[in-house]
Amino acid sequence: MENKWVVSKFGGSSVKDASAMLRCSQIIENNPLIKIVVISATQNTTNQLEFIARAAEVGDEETLNNVTQELVNKHLTIAKELFTSPAVLNELEALCGELKAIASLILKDRSFTPKIMDELYSLGERISSLLISDLLRLRIPNKKIIFLEARKIIKTNSDFQKAEPQVDLILKNSKSEIYPYLNENIIFVTQGFIGEDLLGNTTTLGREGSDYSAALFGEAMNANLVEIWTDVPGVASADPRIIENVKFINELSYDEATALATLGAKILFPTTLKPTKRKNIPVFVGSSLNPNLKGTLITSELNSGFSLKAVSQLVGPEGILVSFIGSHLDEKENLINILQKDLGDNLFEFTDLTAVSISFRVISPKIDKIESLKIAHNVLEKFFT
Repeated sequence: MENKWVVSKFGGSSVKDASAMLRCSQIIENNPLIKIVVISATQNTTNQLEFIARAAEVGDEETLNNVTQELVNKHLTIAKELFTSPAVLNELEALCGELKAIASLILKDRSFTPKIMDELYSLGERISSLLISDLLRLRIPNKKIIFLEARKIIKTNSDFQKAEPQVDLILKNSKSEIYPYLNENIIFVTQGFIGEDLLGNTTTLGREGSDYSAALFGEAMNANLVEIWTDVPGVASADPRIIENVKFINELSYDEATALATLGAKILFPTTLKPTKRKNIPVFVGSSLNPNLKGTLITSELNSGFSLKAVSQLVGPEGILVSFIGSHLDEKENLINILQKDLGDNLFEFTDLTAVSISFRVISPKIDKIESLKIAHNVLEKFFT
């Protein structure tokens, strides 16, 4: 099959309300190559679902009812603003009923298992993708919009809340459910984050797993691009919520991006790039707020020479670990000494060096996670060209 299709994933901030969903629709309308649209739960919905479970567990019916109603009202408001069809409103009502039934079950038992939690979690993505699918039917009448249950495709093991995808089964399911329609005038709208085990139970791929879902769909259908749309214009040189003067990186290699995700950057889910790397599929990260900005393209290509591109940090029981990400770091003479001197011998100590990352642990008790990232980014700026 010719590689010409795009998988486009929209995160929670990109589908947070009706206006945001309309922006997503415009992106899809403007690119006829988009064949699969993967949707996250609306912003903060997954947190609200957790809140509902905890309130039910302790028997706090007032909080349970309030948060449940807040969640239902949020999506009903979006549906109303998007002129959602009566048929889809009925489906939305059924999903809200499912939410209340699971909450009642937890309230009755005063406990919830990872299995029940995955059922509850799945409702966020199922609701938002349902709304997007109906919006696209309204906005793109010349295309057939198919609402695709991700659970029909994304088969996993039974490790609830961090399920492992079964790649062979995903490929097999894609060949029967998706492949026959790729050359037709069709867009599939599906859910990120969720799958199904071999016993038919709903599973999830771990928090923020929608990126991973998009990559799995991309791998299964031999896409030539996977897009990840968020609220920032690409992968930044540091966390833009902490550092004001970040630079956005035009290009990263799979290895650099994976190192960034593994070492604390929040823009990507650590396992996202495994499927795309297996098939050598480029991944684009861009802003749904401003899709004309350049964004970041992640490919197998590594810079030919040494470069430093970003800093990230992990905060854990053992303290703060700050990492610099780039290419050919292990070939740069005296890099450890140069960075150690700039960071401050009495503030940071070197811990690890690879081809794409170099890490330092904060040893001064006076430096918190915000200050450590600011110091590291100031050092990084010296290497920007």
